[in-house]
Amino acid sequence: MDRIEYLADLTVKRGCGFALLAIGTVMLGLSYDMLLCFKSGAILGALHGSVLGVFAYNAPRWNHRSTELWTLLNKGADLPPDYPPELLLEVLRKTYTRYAEYSGFIALALSIGAAIVWIVR
Repeated sequence: MDRIEYLADLTVKRGCGFALLAIGTVMLGLSYDMLLCFKSGAILGALHGSVLGVFAYNAPRWNHRSTELWTLLNKGADLPPDYPPELLLEVLRKTYTRYAEYSGFIALALSIGAAIVWIVR
């Protein structure tokens, strides 16, 4: 189970890294106006968390053979025999939920940063 959780974490972390790269690029492009920079980062971070939440909600309904986790597990060859695929999808659901919470915390921090910049102005 430890390897499955590690690989699920790796797949979600990779996707989140690309999303954070895009959000960071938008924020860097808007860095001439700090309020706009923080606001856009907070909105995009909240949107990212919402997408991860939708993924977590839908994960138990997915076909486990169409996930990246299944591919990384050598299409099931690395799993013990008679391993229930529902457990794979449950690990993915928990991982998506955890990263959605992290994204929410980041969006909250950026919102607080925007509020501070707005007050200081």
